Amino acid sequence: MFLSEKKYVRILLSYFLFACSLLIPSWAKLKKYPNILLITADDLGWNSLGCTGNSLTGISPHLDNLAREGILIENCHIATPICGPSRHALYTGQFPHRTGYLGHGKQPPRWWLELKRKPVKKSITSVLHDYGYMTGLIGKHGTDWCSFTTSPAGSNVDTGMGRNPEKYFTFAREFMDQTNKEGKPFFLSANAHDPHRYWARHRDETNDWIKAMMGTANWRPFENGKPYPDPLTQFAPKDCPIPDSYPEAPFLRSELAKYYDSVNRMDQVVGELLHALEETGLDQNTIVIFLSDHGLAWDMSKWSLYPAGTKTPLIIRWPNKIEPTQYNKKSLVSVVDLAPTIVDMCGLPPMEEVDGKSFLSLLCGAGTRWERTEAFSCFNYMNNDAEMDRMVASYSPDLYRKMDQYRPSRALSSIKFNYIWNGWADGNTSLPRSMLGDFANFLRGNSEESEHYAERLNFINHRIAEELYDLRKDPGCLNNLAGNKNSHNVMKEFRTKMANFLRKTQDHELGNYLTFLDTRQKSNHPPE
Repeated sequence: MFLSEKKYVRILLSYFLFACSLLIPSWAKLKKYPNILLITADDLGWNSLGCTGNSLTGISPHLDNLAREGILIENCHIATPICGPSRHALYTGQFPHRTGYLGHGKQPPRWWLELKRKPVKKSITSVLHDYGYMTGLIGKHGTDWCSFTTSPAGSNVDTGMGRNPEKYFTFAREFMDQTNKEGKPFFLSANAHDPHRYWARHRDETNDWIKAMMGTANWRPFENGKPYPDPLTQFAPKDCPIPDSYPEAPFLRSELAKYYDSVNRMDQVVGELLHALEETGLDQNTIVIFLSDHGLAWDMSKWSLYPAGTKTPLIIRWPNKIEPTQYNKKSLVSVVDLAPTIVDMCGLPPMEEVDGKSFLSLLCGAGTRWERTEAFSCFNYMNNDAEMDRMVASYSPDLYRKMDQYRPSRALSSIKFNYIWNGWADGNTSLPRSMLGDFANFLRGNSEESEHYAERLNFINHRIAEELYDLRKDPGCLNNLAGNKNSHNVMKEFRTKMANFLRKTQDHELGNYLTFLDTRQKSNHPPE
C-alpha cells in the first residue's frame, strides 16, 4: 500500500530532524562549550608591544595584562604578509596556494582556476556556526567563506574606521548579551584597523582621506574632527625603538612615534572588548586569542618574508585551562594551526583537509608532544589587476615576467633560521611600487646618505634568489648567509624541506623551485 504524499513528507521530515539532532549538540551541552573571542591587529610588528619587549611605557597595558593572564607564544608566523590572504589562511587553516586566495582583488585568479584545484571551502566560523555557535564579526575581514549568525559590522561607519574603541565595546556588548539571552556559546571575530596606516597624527591623515574612507554616510566626529579619538599616548621620537631591520635615523624615529601611538589606540580597542566580556559575565568561559595579520607596513616587513613581516605575537587566555604568566620562546606555530586548535578546544571533530594541526597540547601541557620545527610563509602578489587577469588565463613558469604584480617568494622559518626563495629575482626584475613603502622612499630621498644606503635600496628593489639568516645573531636579517661555505649543511636541509613542502601542498611554484635547484647544481652554485 502506497503512502500518501503528506505522510511521506512527514516521515522524511522526521528523519531529517533526527539526523540534525545527532549533528547539533543539545542546548544543555552548548552552554558548556567555551566562547571564542578572536582579536586581530592590522600591520602590527611582533615586538611592538610591551609584553614582547617594547621599551615605551604604557604602550599596550591591556595586552600586557592579557599576556600575564595566559600564554604568550613568541614564535608564531602568518601565512602571507598581506592582510586579506593572511586572514583567509587564519580562518580556513589552509595556505594561500591551496585555496587560491593569493592576493587582493578578485580571487582566485583565472590562471589558478585553470590548475583544477578544489579547496575545501570551510572556515572556523562556518564549523562553529554549524555546531550551534553564534558567530559575529566587527571590523576588518578577509574571506567570504565564513558564516555569521548576526550581521557583520565591517564598514568604516560601523567601527569608526576600525579605530573607535567605543564602537567595538557597543557591538561586542550587544552581541554577548544576545548570546547570553539565547543560551548559546559564541565566536566573535573582532578586528582593529590600527596600526594600519595612516597612523595617528600622520601628515597624510587628512580630512580628504577621512571623507573618502567614510563615504557619504552620516557620522559623528570627535573633538579632533575625526570619526575616532586620538590615542592616549603621544610618544617622543627620541624614545621610540627602531626595529632591527632598519638603520638608526631621525626620520624613522619620527615616523615610528606615530606608529607606536596607533599601537596604543589598538590596545584601547582590546581593552574595550575585554571590558564588554567582563560586564556580561562571560569572561571565565571565554577563550581570548590575539594576534596580528602581519608586520609593520614598511619595506622588509609587510610584503616580505622576513620575521619582521611574518612573525606575530600570539596571546591566548583560557581561564582555569591555561596556566597564567607563560612566555613560550621554545615552540613554533603557524597561523594555519589556529583554526584546528580552536576546534580542538571546543571538543568538536577535526576540520577536514587543513594544512595546520592543533597545538592544544602545547597550551595545556598534556597529550602528544608539539613537534613543529618550521613555519611556511609565501608571497604571490599584492593585487590581482582585473584587466591583467583577463589577459593571463593560465599559469606559466615565467608568470612574473608577464604580470608586474606577480612576485612569487617562499620561506621556511625556524626559531634559529629564516630561509627564503625569491622565484622572481633574476637580477633585473624589480618589485612594483605597490610593494614598496616609506622606508624605500626615505632611502631614495636621503641625498646626504644616498651612497651609504644605495646597496640596501638596490637589495630592497631586486632581492636575490636565495636568502638565509641566522636569527640569533642577525634578527634584522641584514647578513645573507646563503652563499657562505659554513652554511652548506643548513642550506641543504632547508632546500630539501622546502621542496618536500611545496610538493606535499601542491604549490604551483614547485616546478620553478625544482628547476632553480637543478640549475644551481649544474652551474656549480650550491652553497660553497
